[in-house]
Amino acid sequence: MMLILVRLPLTLLYIYLVYKATVSDAAYSGSQMIGLVLFILLGAIVMGALWAPVIGAKLSDPLTSAITQETSLPPDPNRLVGRIRWLQGRGHHRLALLLVFAEGMRHPDLPQAAILGLRSVRPGSLLEKWFAKEVYHFNNVQNCLQAYTILKERHGIILPLHRQPEVNLAIVSLDRKPPPEPAKLQLTPAEAPAQPARNPQIKLFEK
Repeated sequence: MMLILVRLPLTLLYIYLVYKATVSDAAYSGSQMIGLVLFILLGAIVMGALWAPVIGAKLSDPLTSAITQETSLPPDPNRLVGRIRWLQGRGHHRLALLLVFAEGMRHPDLPQAAILGLRSVRPGSLLEKWFAKEVYHFNNVQNCLQAYTILKERHGIILPLHRQPEVNLAIVSLDRKPPPEPAKLQLTPAEAPAQPARNPQIKLFEK
């Protein structure tokens, strides 16, 4: 809403006024030219203040969104999600899937529907593949790893790189094979040391 009501109208107005001032055939006096330059500079400062948060968020999103945007499943975000979890806890997965689709239609930009749907589908089914791909679109590392593992092991799908570096690092560590066991060095048992000769002149006890 802020983008529509403030940023875009002011930006378009600024561009229009600068364009009209620069293409005008009228001759500007010295004071008018100074005023035009000040207007352009002040307008540029205002435009920078308006758009800096948006540009900064876009640039920093790949590095910070996994920390600042939590996409794991909250306790009970609404009654419908609570009802889905209640049905899943009692094994009514078909009815839960119907409510999952309803939740997905209501909130398509939230991960709840995809994560809950993945809990109720049959392993190896087409629905499982579809829900796993939807889960992989979000940012939570644990959920993305689960979706990646399901698609790779059950459906033979290798997903492209995720937009979040943290997810990619977790996938690389998941696919890394354990190092081979080091070779054991066979050692020859050492010979028992010879018993030292006893000095007969040393007496421990008096007879």
